[in-house]
Amino acid sequence: MKPRRARILCLLLPMSFVACERKAELDLSVAPEGAIEQGVALMGTHCHTCHGVGESRMDAMLAPPLWGVRAHYLARHSDPEDFVDAMTAFVQKPRMESSLLLFEVARYGLKAPVSLSEAEIRSVSWAIYAGRVERPSWSREYRKRHASCEANW
Repeated sequence: MKPRRARILCLLLPMSFVACERKAELDLSVAPEGAIEQGVALMGTHCHTCHGVGESRMDAMLAPPLWGVRAHYLARHSDPEDFVDAMTAFVQKPRMESSLLLFEVARYGLKAPVSLSEAEIRSVSWAIYAGRVERPSWSREYRKRHASCEANW
């Protein structure tokens, strides 16, 4: 490959990855003070066991990955307070009719109840909205399975 062509390709390649990652503009200014940090701490205790973290294998997980859940909620609720309200309502009272992840409900079943207060669930929802969730190396495979979704990957 000629040096000039290789240089152009090197400049364009990173831009193609950026284009694939349609990032939503996040407004974290409306999050209650300390909510995101509290939510991150609570996720380690109450969420990661089922939703996996880091390189947890997809077939070993008991619930969908949180970054995938986040993408589905962002697709429907780009306003931060709407996002937190919707996620909090579902976690408090999981119902098929209010699920945004029907494919995952069919795979894992409905979410089990959690022993968190509404304020704690809201903090976890703020942390998820803020993107404080890990994306494992197999995330591309997961995205392919959800190619028809409106999720904001």
